[in-house]
Parts: sequence; C-alpha cells; structure tokens
Amino acid sequence: MGDTKTYSKARIAMASGDLMQGTNLKVSTDNSAKTVPTLRRPRGAGVTVGEEKTSVSFDFVIDDDGAERDYIKDLRTGKIRQLRVKVPGETITVNGVIKKRDLDGNVDDAIKGSVEFVGILDG
Repeated sequence: MGDTKTYSKARIAMASGDLMQGTNLKVSTDNSAKTVPTLRRPRGAGVTVGEEKTSVSFDFVIDDDGAERDYIKDLRTGKIRQLRVKVPGETITVNGVIKKRDLDGNVDDAIKGSVEFVGILDG
C-alpha cells in the first residue's frame, strides 16, 4: 500500500474561472528544432531551434444551461484570451486566440464540442 499513488486530474481555466464543462485536454508546445546536416556529416552535425508554437485543445459538453463560454464569438472576433492549465506542481499559462470550434449533437448523447486554441506560452 505504501507504493500506491493518487493521481490528480488536470483543470483548465479561461478568463475568470475554471471551465466546468471541459472534458479532454491537450497542451502542445513545439520549438521547431531540427537537425542541421553538413556535407561532411549528412546525418547531422548539430541542431537548431526555431520558432516556438503552443496550442491547447479541449473538449466540452453542454448542459441545459448552455455553454459556459461564447467560444464562437471569441473565434469570430479574434479576442485574446488567457488559458491556464493546472496540473500538480505546474500552471501552464497561454495567451492567444481560439482557432477552431466544433459542435457535435448526437441523438443518444449530450451535445459535445471542441476548441482549438493557439497562443504564446507565458513564462
């Protein structure tokens, strides 16, 4: 029993509070690193780091009170938002815009949606 761990769940917040309807979450940061070959070392002489890209995507469900955020309005206006992803020992803050929003209504399930967010990693 001494080796058994308890694992926390991630939380995501936008603007003033946690997103209560959020389900799945993915945060991706890419520094565009690549191998640099030379004539003498075609398999790679070193590496270079390029532009940094950060994206956050999450799914949500909509209850009878409606969606907790107006994602489509934010997408259409390009409104800058701050997302905070909270995991034990770390808060990831990204400032950016909603790139894409999808909705899915199914005859035998809750209304679901997804958001893709791109931005700049803070810190």
